[in-house]
Amino acid sequence: MRCFLSEIMRRTKIIVTLGPAVAEIDKMRDLVRAGSDVARLNTAHGSVESHRKMLEMFRRVSKENRRFTGAMLDIKGPEIRTSTCRKDTLIEGDTVTIAKEGDISFNHDIYKYIVHGTKILIHDGDIVLSVEKLSHEINAKVIRGGKITPKMGVNVPGVKIPLPYIQERDVEFLNHIRDIDFIGASFVRNARDISEIRKLMGELDIDASIIAKIENQEGVDNIDDILEVSDGIMVARGDLGTEIPVENLPGVQKYLLRKAREHGKIGIIATQILESMLYNPYPTRAEVSDIANSILDGADALMLSGETAIGANPVNSVMVLSRVSERADELLVRDRERLELQGTISESVSNAAVLLAREIHANSLLVLTRSGKTARLISRHRPPMPILAVTPDLGVLRRTSLYWGVVGFNIKKFEHSDRAVKGAMSVVSDNGPVNRGDILVIVGGEPSGVPGTTNFVWAQIVGDIVARGSGFGTTAVRGKICHYPDICDIVVCTELINKIDLNKIKAIIIESRIYDPCMLRGFSKQGKVILAGTGKIKDDLSVVTVDPVRGVIWK
Repeated sequence: MRCFLSEIMRRTKIIVTLGPAVAEIDKMRDLVRAGSDVARLNTAHGSVESHRKMLEMFRRVSKENRRFTGAMLDIKGPEIRTSTCRKDTLIEGDTVTIAKEGDISFNHDIYKYIVHGTKILIHDGDIVLSVEKLSHEINAKVIRGGKITPKMGVNVPGVKIPLPYIQERDVEFLNHIRDIDFIGASFVRNARDISEIRKLMGELDIDASIIAKIENQEGVDNIDDILEVSDGIMVARGDLGTEIPVENLPGVQKYLLRKAREHGKIGIIATQILESMLYNPYPTRAEVSDIANSILDGADALMLSGETAIGANPVNSVMVLSRVSERADELLVRDRERLELQGTISESVSNAAVLLAREIHANSLLVLTRSGKTARLISRHRPPMPILAVTPDLGVLRRTSLYWGVVGFNIKKFEHSDRAVKGAMSVVSDNGPVNRGDILVIVGGEPSGVPGTTNFVWAQIVGDIVARGSGFGTTAVRGKICHYPDICDIVVCTELINKIDLNKIKAIIIESRIYDPCMLRGFSKQGKVILAGTGKIKDDLSVVTVDPVRGVIWK
């Protein structure tokens, strides 16, 4: 049986960045057990071979623990980084040269786009340079100094540098690591960047979802077009916070997450989630509040970077993030405003399914999906009950690892709708928290399993319904059933018999449709469950459950 309860208690998903801190098998196993949902491979650091080995290890320990986790390859796109550094420390007030043979060099030739007074920010703004002189090289004054090393990120706020999106290093990684579920596309500027990635994916036969990392003002300005053609966005607050005024960042975060939700796409928050835990065993209070507020803003997932890749407390960081997320999820679903997704039949059906589930207090939403889209749309509503996605496609199953509140299950194949539903119910009953007597709202399509045909929703009680009637009482009872004059847990009478000793029974079933509701309510106040007007109950039953709230008897 899968480790299911922790997944249901925490709805927000956790992305962990793999690196030296978790490169040993025991550490990786602990990382998965702590609650990691998706592994991120950061191609800015490490070789193809080292990342492939860590991915194989992550998948192996996930399988050992019977968890369907995902993998994200984070490509760098037109990212500007330091290339060589002749100095290891830049001193405030000094002048440095930026050129191929200068004090500092960059991985891209950006010199022709720079003008006098341009600010160059290095390592998320830890180092700030101001351009003073331009010739065949850049002379810049150090406004804020600090330690500098190769491969540090470089930002040039307010300057558009028209670099081609796909870089040689991206092609190398995608060519050698194709078995991935998500591509984290850094520095996406517009929809054309996503088209370049999809074209390359087609050439390499890669089937993965594209997560556009929003890291500059151009990406914010083009967010609707980007969301139209991608599968989700990541608010990468490190570079974004250097490209835009830092005081604007909280509002932009809320804006981007709202846009993702409106489009029915994934929204992820990254950077400095638990930065202090790189060195310390406990988070700061500000970090805890930031995590909760990101979830309340609408984040599907939160991403740990250095915390798990190079930090001193990788496993504990995941455990802390899991606990804080779980508590924030409780706040989120308590009084969540329902979102109306308008447009396709799938979106209308997702609206209907969530509304029905709320109205009848369903225990779970069961989604039969070929592409994962309907599960994602339902997730947008943040329903209070678990979303159980059943699919025969293992790739889709792993991609549900990023959908808020969704737990994936594998089924061998889809058949016609009624048989597909029975098969799905059997899978979740055997491997999840679905119990006999639970009410499920089921969403699917006919023809069954064909992508884009989500067109039905119905309510189903788990178990075989024996009879229905009018219930009196507040709790369901289960026990041995017998016909009067025999006495057992649940006694069946043709009509109410006053001389039954109520102290010896749990419930009474009255077959007759003629009864006094006032009298039966009186019995229910004594703690007894009554179901009346059921019609003839068969004699071949042994153990049943009587549910007065739903008015059913099931075995």
